[in-house]
Amino acid sequence: MFEPTVPHRSFFDFAFGCPFREDPPKIDGNLRDWIPDEKLPALMCVEADDSYADLFVSWDDSGLYFGLNMPRKTTYKIKPKEPNRGDCLELWIDTRDLKNSHRANRYCHRFYFLPGGRGSDGKQPIGRHIHIDNAREQSPPCPEEDIIVGLRRLKRSCQMEIRIPATGLNGYQPREYRRIGFNYLLYDAEKGLQSWTNDGDDDRSGDPSTWGTLDLHGGS
Repeated sequence: MFEPTVPHRSFFDFAFGCPFREDPPKIDGNLRDWIPDEKLPALMCVEADDSYADLFVSWDDSGLYFGLNMPRKTTYKIKPKEPNRGDCLELWIDTRDLKNSHRANRYCHRFYFLPGGRGSDGKQPIGRHIHIDNAREQSPPCPEEDIIVGLRRLKRSCQMEIRIPATGLNGYQPREYRRIGFNYLLYDAEKGLQSWTNDGDDDRSGDPSTWGTLDLHGGS
């Protein structure tokens, strides 16, 4: 008899105190100017799974910043037409942190980022805003040229930095709405899936009620 599996993380509400940035990070793929307080806690351990990468996040009035560190990353599988079938980072953001519906609304956003796939050598990163399946409403599109992505491919690791502008985040008013719904899904062709509060199941990934919360603090 088939019994559906419910992730243990779905029984908890997770929130992260997201620090304010007095000086924005230089988006060049070098994580030297990120600090431990900006690192999201690893939640895979709730299901007794290990994390293989670290994600950092911070904010200012002009937008959100993310830093990704993937140690022991030596090979890459890039599929721009099917991003989550290769190496890919997905970010899910709700600028109002509304958890009263299982379907996304106009404040919900989905972005994906690839460590390659653009440029003459195919090694330049890609960052795009895409639609959310089964959403009640789609957020206004964020132009690809407004998303800034920096990438460093080292011999035994990969680092990525991202800036998503406030103009590409419908409803982003951090002085008035201090809580932002958030989840990430990190796909690796060799290591598998790493996630934060939502395990990436097709029926749950676009459900904002399953996302965690970024509690924006500082900046007063």
